[in-house]
Amino acid sequence: MTNPQRQSAQLAGVLLAVMLAAGLWVDAAVLHLFDRPDLAFGGAFVIAAIAFALGEAVVLHVELGKNAHTVSLAELTLAVSLFFVPTMHLPLARIVGGGAVLLLVRRQRPLKVGFNLALWVLDVAVATMVFRELGGGLHSGASGLVVPAVAAAVTSAVVDSLAVNAVIALTSKELEPLRALRFLETCVLNALACGTGAVICVAALAYSAWLLVPMVLVIGLFLLGFHHFAALRAQHTNVKVLYDFSGQLSRTPHGEQVLTTVLSRVGELLRAETAALYLQEADGSTVRLTELDDLGVPHTRWLDKGQVPALLLSSFERAEPLVLGSAVRHPAARHFLQEYGARDAVLAPIQGDQGLRGAMVIANRLGEVTTFSGDDGLLLQTLASHAAAALANSRLVERLDHDSLHDSLTGLANRGKFQERLSRALDAGGTVAVLLMDLDRFKEVNDTLGHHHGDLLLQEIAVRLGREVRGNDVLARLGGDEFAVLMTNLSEAEALETAQRILAALGQPMYLQGVEMEVSASIGVVHIPATGPNRAGLDATLLLQRADVAMYCAKQEYTGAHLYRDELDGYSPRRLALASGLRAAIEQGQLCVRYQPQSRLLDQVLIGAEALVCWDHPLYGEVPPDDFIAIAEQTGQIRELTRFVLDRSLAGCASWEAAGTTLAVSVNLSVRNLLEPDLVHSVRSLLAKHGLPGERLTLEITESHLMSDPPRTAEVLGGLAGLGVRLSIDDFGTGYSSLAYLKQLPVTEIKVDKSFVREIAHDEEDAAIVEAIIQLAHTLRLEVVAEGVEDQGAQDRLADLGCDLFQGYHLARPMRERDFSTWLAARAPYVPRLRAVPSQRDSTPSALAAP
Repeated sequence: MTNPQRQSAQLAGVLLAVMLAAGLWVDAAVLHLFDRPDLAFGGAFVIAAIAFALGEAVVLHVELGKNAHTVSLAELTLAVSLFFVPTMHLPLARIVGGGAVLLLVRRQRPLKVGFNLALWVLDVAVATMVFRELGGGLHSGASGLVVPAVAAAVTSAVVDSLAVNAVIALTSKELEPLRALRFLETCVLNALACGTGAVICVAALAYSAWLLVPMVLVIGLFLLGFHHFAALRAQHTNVKVLYDFSGQLSRTPHGEQVLTTVLSRVGELLRAETAALYLQEADGSTVRLTELDDLGVPHTRWLDKGQVPALLLSSFERAEPLVLGSAVRHPAARHFLQEYGARDAVLAPIQGDQGLRGAMVIANRLGEVTTFSGDDGLLLQTLASHAAAALANSRLVERLDHDSLHDSLTGLANRGKFQERLSRALDAGGTVAVLLMDLDRFKEVNDTLGHHHGDLLLQEIAVRLGREVRGNDVLARLGGDEFAVLMTNLSEAEALETAQRILAALGQPMYLQGVEMEVSASIGVVHIPATGPNRAGLDATLLLQRADVAMYCAKQEYTGAHLYRDELDGYSPRRLALASGLRAAIEQGQLCVRYQPQSRLLDQVLIGAEALVCWDHPLYGEVPPDDFIAIAEQTGQIRELTRFVLDRSLAGCASWEAAGTTLAVSVNLSVRNLLEPDLVHSVRSLLAKHGLPGERLTLEITESHLMSDPPRTAEVLGGLAGLGVRLSIDDFGTGYSSLAYLKQLPVTEIKVDKSFVREIAHDEEDAAIVEAIIQLAHTLRLEVVAEGVEDQGAQDRLADLGCDLFQGYHLARPMRERDFSTWLAARAPYVPRLRAVPSQRDSTPSALAAP
């Protein structure tokens, strides 16, 4: 017995004890039955006990939710007995007569028998008390006949209904107030009828005892008529059940919902505690069992044939249902009920199209009032036939759905299924990665060995791909020799690692019908983060298009796998939107400048800040500069963009100057800026506009940009240096410049690329490269700025190596102008009130030093 069952039994036992104590208290304290007990049991006692047994055997079944209860003719017997049976003998006659029916006919469980006996003690005591208080008796005239008899019967019925509702509320916790009131109404109406009948019977018996014979005959005819009426009503109900059941099945979608509908409706219609469906699998050795839990959710498990009861297996081959009632005597049937843990059951075979073979089983008639009958078996067989047809149709629809969404050759998802799952993944949020793979020279396989070997190759590739992806990834064949993988909740590096694993798996030789094959592939990888501007406006078609672009890049560059970047695709909608909207963004103020401070390593004094442009796009959110600088260069808008950044940066620098803080500002230049004939003039004009000397501005040029057109570049840099502007080589160490040419340029500092700085505290090779750059720069009398410093360890190592300046997240992240001013105020001891000092190169002003 489970804990909930044990708890319910304990609560029922407590209620039983309370009712028994209450009944005995009324018998002792109010009726005084134990003061002078009458132990002489005569014929009246025997007749009353028999009458109670007959009254309890003739019952009206009333269902209350998932529970079934009986409303018997016992109230009629009780009302009559109050007039003829001694008060002391009445509860004993009720217990003896009714208890015999409970034990011998209904075979109720001990706890329920005890509950009913305690209830009878209570309702007889209460009915007797009401009868006595109202002056009931044969010698009290009409006033002592009608009202006391009817009141006693109604009181007994009310006590019974309240007790039944109480035990339901305590044990099953499923009592509904409306159904409880309906049950009380049914009991009261039955009591009124029984009380009225009792008055008639008492009046007749008081006149002559021989009138008992016609009364019994009339009551018997009434019960016979009621039985026929109940049978006709049951037939009508069964027809309605079949109609409703068929209609609901026709409206139910295919799949597991069919099983849920079938089992829940069958259990409800036949008033069974449990319903299960056994279906034999195609291999014939296993049986699929589907049951509903307490929440109505189907659960399926597979059983070996040895785990299925023999009687149930034999029912698979039967043509008729098998009804196992509570009084069954056949050993095999009793063994099945014992093994199945049921009081009674019905087994209906299922034999239908699509290879269906099995049985539907219902067990334990609700309420233990009645057992299953032959009519129930026929009804279940009819329902099972309808269920078999619905299941067969469901399997056919599922097969058609599967074929429409899967590749017939490999069994993988097809393009339609893949796009549908991709769309769902994008809508659900989280990271999404798509790997698009195309075989290299697959046409040669078909042309040389034939399409049969080509099909075998595709099937083997599908198997190998399945081994390399996760269980929740979606693997698809989009057509021909093109495959795709959809992956979620993983990083960009993990997506690329999966692509490399796939390439390695495909690189292993394949042996197909005696022919050894080696294939290679190209994979395009697209990774979309959970948040950010790259997610705006995406759909499945665009994502596959991007994967296709990356895949063709992998083919052209022979890299095996290639990660998609926006610069690969000049026709992406986002890229076109950014290109068309950049000029308006400059004019409408959507661009802003952020500042990342730079500090000296020696004394932590701030010397300036690098200006970084950002785009607050109304659709894509914050767009980083890497996403639109290249667009500006390709569309010729880099000139306007650079002028905007220079103007805003120098304005910020002037505002710091006005507030008493003297800092320099660094701005990045594009290679196209260096080729502009009026760049020097524009810089001179902007410095004059904001009233700043040239040494307040540092222009950063990428190392590779310097070497794009050396003669022209040198001329422009010389003009800028003549303005006093500091010149810096950005991303030093990543280009291919000539050191012999580099020493002739009028630069004042170099910036070590962050790729060498991030791991400098732990990577000796990076430290050696940075040390060599610092020594080279100092030999050329240049200052060194390290960017990308993210922890104290990197800062300390740079200081040990003699680096001059640093910037990075360890010092501060890029900030908007207002936030940068607040940050400066918080670092007052390290914010300089500066004067210019000579740099290490005499001809050019250097950093600003604290006074």
